[in-house]
Amino acid sequence: MSERLPIFSLRGLILAIVMVVVLTLLLSAKFGDLNSYATSYDARIGLYGEKLDSLNKIHSWRSRMFMRHVANIEIPTYIVNHMRPTDTVLLPPMSYGNRYMVTNAIWSDPRIFTWMVGFHPIVAWTDTTRRASANAFVVLTANQIWIARRGGATNIDSLLNEYGSGQ
Repeated sequence: MSERLPIFSLRGLILAIVMVVVLTLLLSAKFGDLNSYATSYDARIGLYGEKLDSLNKIHSWRSRMFMRHVANIEIPTYIVNHMRPTDTVLLPPMSYGNRYMVTNAIWSDPRIFTWMVGFHPIVAWTDTTRRASANAFVVLTANQIWIARRGGATNIDSLLNEYGSGQ
């Protein structure tokens, strides 16, 4: 019969101490530009440590939302500020917004749109029953956004085809 070594043996303790020392040296020692751990730390944790004081000064949830979402909060705000009292806006599908934005166009989800700017008369692209009741449409280009209405310069039928082409 072989004898089982105890879990907490002298060899195990020495091995644990050696591993802790080696890991500490790897994480803290600078070997010129060879220490990838220090670079990773500076890029991820060190960045937040440097900016912590400036981030703590921002108390407004609106400012924090804007910093986090930028275009996804700017577009709904623009739409609400340019709506007429009689407008019911058709929100485009996310695929349409993604063509013109760097990040995902989460603002086109009616739940997120409402959460960001409050309750307004909007219709989701996926709501095929109420889609015909919309009389205002969001138009995006590479650097612009506007609200188009029936009878204006924008061909609404072409715009609706473009909305549906990405799905």
